[in-house]
Amino acid sequence: MARIPLNRNTLGREEIEAAKAVLDSGRLTMGELCFEFERVFAKRLGVKHAVMVNSGSSANLLAMFAFANPLVPGGDGLPPRIMPGSEIIVPALTWSTTIWPVLQIGATPVFVDCDPRSLQMQPEAIEAAISPKTSAIVVVHVLGGAVNMPEVQGVAKRNGLWLFEDTCESLGVLWDAKPVGTFGHAASFSFYFSHHITTIEGGMVVTNDGRLADLLRVMRAHGWTRNMDNPDAVAARYPDIDGRFLFITTGFNLRPIEINAAIGLRQLDRLAGFNETRRRVAQQLDQELAALDQSGDLSLIRHDPRVTSAPFGYTVLCRTRAARDGLVKHLEAAGIETRPVICGNLVRHPALEHFQYKTSGKLDGANRVMDCGLY
Repeated sequence: MARIPLNRNTLGREEIEAAKAVLDSGRLTMGELCFEFERVFAKRLGVKHAVMVNSGSSANLLAMFAFANPLVPGGDGLPPRIMPGSEIIVPALTWSTTIWPVLQIGATPVFVDCDPRSLQMQPEAIEAAISPKTSAIVVVHVLGGAVNMPEVQGVAKRNGLWLFEDTCESLGVLWDAKPVGTFGHAASFSFYFSHHITTIEGGMVVTNDGRLADLLRVMRAHGWTRNMDNPDAVAARYPDIDGRFLFITTGFNLRPIEINAAIGLRQLDRLAGFNETRRRVAQQLDQELAALDQSGDLSLIRHDPRVTSAPFGYTVLCRTRAARDGLVKHLEAAGIETRPVICGNLVRHPALEHFQYKTSGKLDGANRVMDCGLY
């Protein structure tokens, strides 16, 4: 029996040869290929700065800790530093490592619901969750769709909040012809094996603010000044310290390697084709399942007409949990691989029992996706 997996290996001969060339070169750690991938990615997306890291989860971690760093440059278009105890609005339907950095910087996540027919956060739910303690909005563009970013952008601006887009599942998706990941102060992307393009493991943080980009580069590698735009100018302020090993803040080691970037440069050229294939497959499945959608036996995902989607996986909702479980067993027995719709309602997972969080309104949409959905 032929098995239909969630994803097949998309690495072709060009990617393999590029990876071999890195091994032959002897230059393996983060270097010129990583910086070239950053430049090309930023240009393709239409942003000023891209900072490559070793995963999409690391991209979320780095951005959130940068927003909370004492050196974050508030003013001139950036909100003030996120302080411990503040509240950050997040979606209930998400992946876990969107939320963990919020907790790790000492903030309180405030979970809001999604529209189960589109899987996306709703601007009105976000606005209803704002309190005097709110410092940021974290948007997740779920499974190749898009949140209404112009409206969320307006909410953030009116309230002076950080706006961060987790775009790990939606590379190449457009809202009204504008790429998602370009509306907020910063955004994350993932290049994991099953994502829209792959570097095997890898991620990116993007921003249009050069000061924030510099801080992201410092924090990516130990709090070290080496990869700043002008490290010599910073070193001149500390003449008694060797500028080659100068640390100005806390940091991590989230660096990618040259093999990741070499593969990514080839994959990026194939992104448009990959996404067109994803849309074509989804359209065909929509047509074949239309009768079940009309009868209510299945609910198919419906994107806002302003969205140019790139389905990460093909998502459906069943009438009941029992129907969903039966469909999962049927598909898996037929060799068709399935998954839950990411974490479903993350509030229901036991990890949250150990931390302080809030919910805003009922989470009926996320619960329906969790109980009745699959992709």
